[in-house]
Amino acid sequence: MYYHFTRLRKDTTMKSKQKPLAILFIGNSHTYFNDMPLMVQRRAEDAGYDCRVTMIAHGGWFLAQHVEEPDVRFNILYGHYDYVVLQEHAHPFGPEEKFRDAAIGLNKMIRQAGSVPVLYETWARKTEQEAQAQMNETHRRIAKEIGALLAPVGENWWLYQQSWPDLDVYAKDGAHASPAGSDFAAKYIWEVIQGDIDHKVLI
Repeated sequence: MYYHFTRLRKDTTMKSKQKPLAILFIGNSHTYFNDMPLMVQRRAEDAGYDCRVTMIAHGGWFLAQHVEEPDVRFNILYGHYDYVVLQEHAHPFGPEEKFRDAAIGLNKMIRQAGSVPVLYETWARKTEQEAQAQMNETHRRIAKEIGALLAPVGENWWLYQQSWPDLDVYAKDGAHASPAGSDFAAKYIWEVIQGDIDHKVLI
């Protein structure tokens, strides 16, 4: 599943004054549910960026499968992206070595292209909260190893759900995100990207 999101603007003068930003999302249904990358794009636009978002996502895929895909390689190397967001299979999560090897392989392409990798940490099933700790630890370890940014969605998922019990972040299947859950994920992904942009401005 390949999507390229752009938004038409009537005011071309306003668009020309905005800062360009391009983000590529690679993952599975936890990326494409509710058009989550579009939610990130809208947050970027609200922050003053002329944001281009592209998504390559297939239901049930592991990052190891994306490593072998020619369209993934081509998009990373020649798509002129500022950030590449990587999302690993979540349910079930693992094996960890498969995730690590895929992240290393994709990271090599991302660095070759001059882009910045972002690991998008997802959440455990609604009935399997105990599985979240392993997901958190593994994402943090791999992000540190490859020097990637980490969007800690899963780490904050359960606290948010407990704080707002009437706002279910899960879809009816108890695995994917509801629209509110996808918006929550988009918030953390955008915040980590914006934080990196702001840091680069200061140094």
